[in-house]
Amino acid sequence: MSGLRRLAMGLSGIQDSTGQAGLQAVRVLLLSNSTARHLKETLIGTGLRHGLRLDVMISEYEDPEVLLERDRDGIATFGPDIVVVAMDVHAFGLRPAPGKPEGAAAIADRALERLRAIRGSIGSSLKKPVVFHTLTPDPAHVRLHVDRLIPGSHVDLVGRVNAGLSEFARSSGDLLLDVAMLSERIGQDNWYSARHWALAKYPFAPENAPLYAEHLVRLVALKFGKSRRVLVLDLDNTMWGGIVGDDGKENLLLGPGSPVGEAHCALQAMAKELRNRGIVLCVSSKNEESVALDAFRTHPEMVLVEEDIAVFQINWTDKAANLQALSEILSLGLDSFVFLDDNPAERAQIRFALPQVAVPEVPKDVTEWIPVFQSACYFEATGFTAEDRDRVAYYRADARRTAQLKSFARQEDYLQSLDMELQVNPFDAIGRKRIAQLISKSNQFNLTTKRYSEADVASAEADPRRITMQMRLSDTFGDNGMIGVVIADIGTDAIDIDTWLMSCRVLGRGVPEATLDLLVARARDLGKEFVRGVYVPTKKNMMVADHYRNLGFELIGERPGGETAWELSVNAYQDKKPPIRIRDAVGARI
Repeated sequence: MSGLRRLAMGLSGIQDSTGQAGLQAVRVLLLSNSTARHLKETLIGTGLRHGLRLDVMISEYEDPEVLLERDRDGIATFGPDIVVVAMDVHAFGLRPAPGKPEGAAAIADRALERLRAIRGSIGSSLKKPVVFHTLTPDPAHVRLHVDRLIPGSHVDLVGRVNAGLSEFARSSGDLLLDVAMLSERIGQDNWYSARHWALAKYPFAPENAPLYAEHLVRLVALKFGKSRRVLVLDLDNTMWGGIVGDDGKENLLLGPGSPVGEAHCALQAMAKELRNRGIVLCVSSKNEESVALDAFRTHPEMVLVEEDIAVFQINWTDKAANLQALSEILSLGLDSFVFLDDNPAERAQIRFALPQVAVPEVPKDVTEWIPVFQSACYFEATGFTAEDRDRVAYYRADARRTAQLKSFARQEDYLQSLDMELQVNPFDAIGRKRIAQLISKSNQFNLTTKRYSEADVASAEADPRRITMQMRLSDTFGDNGMIGVVIADIGTDAIDIDTWLMSCRVLGRGVPEATLDLLVARARDLGKEFVRGVYVPTKKNMMVADHYRNLGFELIGERPGGETAWELSVNAYQDKKPPIRIRDAVGARI
């Protein structure tokens, strides 16, 4: 913890020419009913590890409802990007009422009603994403095995509040920091310090501040587009025990009968569960391709199957080159990759050559791998959607598209062969979670990188002064899922593009041109003369620096830092008409 504090204090001296040390600036407002001031430097220091320059404003010993009203101007001046409601169990008066189910329900409902009211206060004044805490039981109350069976016991009340809070966060699109899970992981007696609560009202033992900060900052980083999405797996002595080219597939250690074989199966099962959560699995192995694939496809104890893997890279090329190739095939940055390999030399090479890639340092004993890997929480997420579940299929289809492209001499012929159809709908409740997820995660093809929560998406959806588009693309290889989001404001003489982002997987297929055709058509219908847009540069979106220029917009303004403003004349515009059929929600051609 002292190291994190030193990092935080030294941050002001680590600035590049932009004044941001090459980090993304995020302002965090943390609202606590107990002591929290000591967390500030720990959070700032942890932020550096996640590419964030955090500015933290902390309110302690105060009811959030009162603070948000009384200090409205000061909070607005600070301008938080995200709000953390760091309230522990002492804020809610969960006094036991054993054997009284009706009383227990009423006590839990009061606590949840207060959290909803706090969320309403934040929403009305700040309109920013919120992180809620689950509650851990107060160890001062009686703790017996039978408590889980008694309605109204303290443990029962805490469970009811956590269940209700989880449902509320799921419906509101807010984030949930599972403090209860953290306390269970290390043991509640280790999480809580009765001495520090009595002396200084610390909600948890001060030595747990780095663990708390690590998990909170991960959620904050996720909300601002920093996420891991790809797990690259080695084969020999990683997915199975032994070297298939030397030992033969019949002698591989995999499955019941040995601790090592069972550990490799468990590792595959973990990878498969991640795949089912939307993580893209790839294989990078130094092997003879036919031999390795035969073992992968036919070994009776394999948990993973070929359809679970988006891309195989089985060759004698060095792993760094393979990962770079995978990045290009998937159109995903290397900072979204995690590389799992038993060989310390391979791990060292990736760390040196590709420092953006996360490389867990696993022990020699494979039976100890899963706890080490899972403790890193590389693939934390803000939610789960049908798009996440189907993501591997999208990337497998992308690999087939890339292969087909090589067989065409002209790009135009390739695009025609895809038989693409773009479905464009306004925002709706069904797509809301995925829309918010795309807005949070998209960094490269994103003109402004503004971040909007589900509540913000719902607000845009209901606003008649805004144009909203959610886009899905399908072709001969299947459904690409939701690949684009546009939000535009209807102005006096123009449509002003607020947000325009797309999946990099569909670049070069005419989707931006089709989108612009639609925007111009909408401007014509509304009698507007112009379509305007702004490009706000970041470290990751340089690929769209000339996006508006390439589409025919004229530069009308520049600001310090590289921000540019662009304008397109509706009357002078000629539709680009890329080879894409465009359909609305009911299947009619637009």
